Amino acid sequence: MKLAPRNRRLRRRGAIAVLAALAMVVMVGMLALSMDVGFMSGVRADMQAAADAGALAGAGELSKGPQAAEVAARTYVMSNANTRPGVADADIVTNVSVGHWDRGQRSFRKDQTPLNAVEVIADRTNAPLFFGKVFNQHGFDMRASAIATFQPRDIMLVLDYSGSMRDYNKIGALKDAVAAFISVLQQSQSNDRVGFSVYSTEGHLATGLTFDLPQLLRDVRSRSADGWTNMGEGMEKGRIELTDNARLGTKKLMVVMTDGMANRPTNRNPFQYVRDEAAAAAAAGIPIVAISFSADSDQNIMRQIANTTQGVHYHIAGSVSQQENELKRVFREVAAQRPLVLVD
Repeated sequence: MKLAPRNRRLRRRGAIAVLAALAMVVMVGMLALSMDVGFMSGVRADMQAAADAGALAGAGELSKGPQAAEVAARTYVMSNANTRPGVADADIVTNVSVGHWDRGQRSFRKDQTPLNAVEVIADRTNAPLFFGKVFNQHGFDMRASAIATFQPRDIMLVLDYSGSMRDYNKIGALKDAVAAFISVLQQSQSNDRVGFSVYSTEGHLATGLTFDLPQLLRDVRSRSADGWTNMGEGMEKGRIELTDNARLGTKKLMVVMTDGMANRPTNRNPFQYVRDEAAAAAAAGIPIVAISFSADSDQNIMRQIANTTQGVHYHIAGSVSQQENELKRVFREVAAQRPLVLVD
């Protein structure tokens, strides 16, 4: 029995309506799924950012002890993990461990000394799903982890051994400050190398970058002060050592110290020589810590050096005893300001 044309059209319309309804259900389901997946991705990003921030903050406080590192890590995790509306502190679970990061094996060992790393594991529990409830999935958990440690440095000290450093035994204060600097590095065991160049009438590379810090200190102490002030050549020797011999992946740093004003060489402008070397260091990615020592030192040029290289300038003045103590403090501070890096 053949259907009338009108009946056939009605049947086709009915079939299309059923297919359209099914398609709508599928589209709504896909839309719901995409919203939940997008939300899960956002939570994952939030938790990873929180773990990263916590690990970096904790590592930055390690010099104050494990407890200070743990408190800092937890604080930063919480402040970064609950930025979304409706997230309570109870929804975030944080585990913090301090220990040692072995760079050779790329492994973290909890509680092993020397302490140089912080591991953070951050969990977001029972985060809600918007449409997963349709499939009896009401929430999900998300975990993120991070390990932060100190980035090794290659450091060149550029030291003033001109004749004026003999006044008031400033050269003795400098040598004691370098000893304090090395002591901090040895205690932290942060895999830093140090070298130094000296300048008086000329600049010389005294000791190339080395792990043998006791021998470097003996070299520093063995030298005497004499001559004029050729700061530019001292900086050049230090810069070349860093650009030629710094390790891949390390943070390069130059520390330049003077008690006076650049007045050598005679065949070019001494101040422009210093500025040119600062520009060359900046181009090589070498920040400079510039230390002007005593009231007679050229604060202006040292400030320019620091600004050009995105470094920092310290000026030390006061009585002889105050200068000696402050110089030690500055060198210790520079040694302790270790850059941090995420390794996992």
